[in-house]
Amino acid sequence: MKWQITYHKDVAGDLHSVSATAAKRILRAIDTKLTRAPLDFGAPLSGNLAPLRKLRVGDYRIVYQVKQKTVVVYVLAVGPRRDKEIYSIASKRL
Repeated sequence: MKWQITYHKDVAGDLHSVSATAAKRILRAIDTKLTRAPLDFGAPLSGNLAPLRKLRVGDYRIVYQVKQKTVVVYVLAVGPRRDKEIYSIASKRL
């Protein structure tokens, strides 16, 4: 089964804030991993972020939500792993 990917409108800005090489790598990971098996590749978050999952791509993190009924992966935020602010950004975009 192939999952449909949708992006929050601000993810484009997130990708512009990283290098072109990193952005390509992140988009490739979304295309190869999240379109095929988003529950297998990403790890679930906990607490008030329990409906969300995270996927590590090098030094970056993709935060997304899996909507199983509609077979959609909703990408909320992309940012550096070292910056824990990515989680608060994702929760605000939810």
